[in-house]
Amino acid sequence: MAVTTTVVAPAFGASIQAITARFVENGAGTYTAQFVLPAGSTLYDIVVTAEALWTAATSAALTAGETGSATGFITSTDLKATDLLVGESISINGGISLAGGKSGALITAGTNTHVTKRYQDGGAGEVDYVVTVTITSVGAGTAGRICVSVFYIVPQAVIII
Repeated sequence: MAVTTTVVAPAFGASIQAITARFVENGAGTYTAQFVLPAGSTLYDIVVTAEALWTAATSAALTAGETGSATGFITSTDLKATDLLVGESISINGGISLAGGKSGALITAGTNTHVTKRYQDGGAGEVDYVVTVTITSVGAGTAGRICVSVFYIVPQAVIII
C-alpha cells in the first residue's frame, strides 16, 4: 500500500537566523563562545572569517564542535598562518567548502560531503543545541581578530508524517 502525503508550505516558511561572535586576541589563554540554537532548529553553517592574524608567540588554534564532540565540526585550525589567512573564511556548509580549515569527526571523512548532528528535534528530553567555538592561544599576542557566525534554520511549522 502506497502512502502519499502532500506537504503545504506555511505562508512565511522558515527563517535563517545567525549568531555572531567576534574574538579579539588579548594575550595567551582560551577564548570560548557558545552559540545556543533552539531545539527543533537545523544547523545550517558555521563560518569563520579571519580579520587579522593572531600574533601569539607559540600558537593559536580554533576548534568548533557540539556537546558530544568538542572538535566535531572543525579541528585544530591554525590562526597564525597557513590554515586561515586575513580576509579568508572557512565554512562547514556542504562539507567541501572547508578549504583551509580542518574537518572534524562530524564532517564525513574522505569526501567532506556530509555533516552529522545538524538537527536536534527537541524530543526525548533534548534541549537547545549548543555549538561551541574555542580558540586556544599559547604565548602573548594582541593583534588577532576572528569573526564566527553560526547560521541556523528555525521552521515555522513541522509536519509529522
